[in-house]
Amino acid sequence: MRERPGPSFSAEVITSTVWDAIKGIPGVADLHRNPLQTLGERVHLERHGPVRLEEDDAGPVLEVHLIVDQDAGIPTVCEAVARAGATYLERTTGTPITHVEVYVDDIAAAADE
Repeated sequence: MRERPGPSFSAEVITSTVWDAIKGIPGVADLHRNPLQTLGERVHLERHGPVRLEEDDAGPVLEVHLIVDQDAGIPTVCEAVARAGATYLERTTGTPITHVEVYVDDIAAAADE
């Protein structure tokens, strides 16, 4: 990521900020972490978590990896996550987001299964 003037934010702050923005969206079950990421978090080796903020030639890119509820409308959930995550992150950090990529990495099983 290119250096930008102003404060920098840790991966944990970015993840927490985006999670605060999206956790109430219907259909969002959780952020997706693979087992190696979870282990890495425990020993403070997290490098590529479920939320990433990187920069390309056009500007900041937000990437979010999700687990969605089984009965959720995936396109609707992804659009809501992209909008809410970018808006909240921009408001709290002052970083305008130029592009959001939302990945559905898993589907949560129904509660009665």
